[in-house]
Amino acid sequence: MMTTYEQTRWQLDDLFPGRDSDEMKAGFEALEATVSAFEARRGELTSEISPAALLDFVTQMENIYRLGYRVYGFAALWFSENTQNQDAQTFMGKVQQIFAQLQNRILFFSLWWKDVDDENAERLMKEAGVYAYFLREMRNFKPYTLTEAEEKILNIKNVTGPNALTTLYETITNRFQFEFEVEGEKQTLTRDALMTYAFSADASLRERAFKTLYATYKKEGPILGQIYQYL
Repeated sequence: MMTTYEQTRWQLDDLFPGRDSDEMKAGFEALEATVSAFEARRGELTSEISPAALLDFVTQMENIYRLGYRVYGFAALWFSENTQNQDAQTFMGKVQQIFAQLQNRILFFSLWWKDVDDENAERLMKEAGVYAYFLREMRNFKPYTLTEAEEKILNIKNVTGPNALTTLYETITNRFQFEFEVEGEKQTLTRDALMTYAFSADASLRERAFKTLYATYKKEGPILGQIYQYL
């Protein structure tokens, strides 16, 4: 007999006590202040920049993402806890939009770095320590990088395009319930609970789990098909 884990509610207090908490407000304010300080230094970026100054930019950007992903992590986990929660959906959308705007405001750094000549880039990466790999990998994307204006458009488009469709897909499929029988007992399961049986050692149980899953998905085939098509 399979041992199942009874999931308890996630505790997100290590990130923030709540969406409307003073800590969340302070988190947004710290993120805004850090991004503004980063933007103000744009004029310092030249090919002759010192290794120490470059590393200061990189660590400052690292801090931006650390602050940002703390907020984003709270939003994503809160939404994942219950994708039918309208407040969580709204907050997730808000955070995604803010993230896109912040990414656009610091985009200039990666574009500048990709455009630095090879000689100076090598000079700087030699002194970059643990950040050398990050800097080298960033330059590998130069052939696929557009202008700043075009990259900004793509960032905004992703919020209302693929990201929005992914959120819609999760909202639809996570409300599905599945009738499934195990050892003579009929159960009403969520998708995640059903998937525990999809990896059972019992082949017949795995087969029934997948058939149950796709039979329910088939009922929403036209809608899900459109989402698959545009993702």
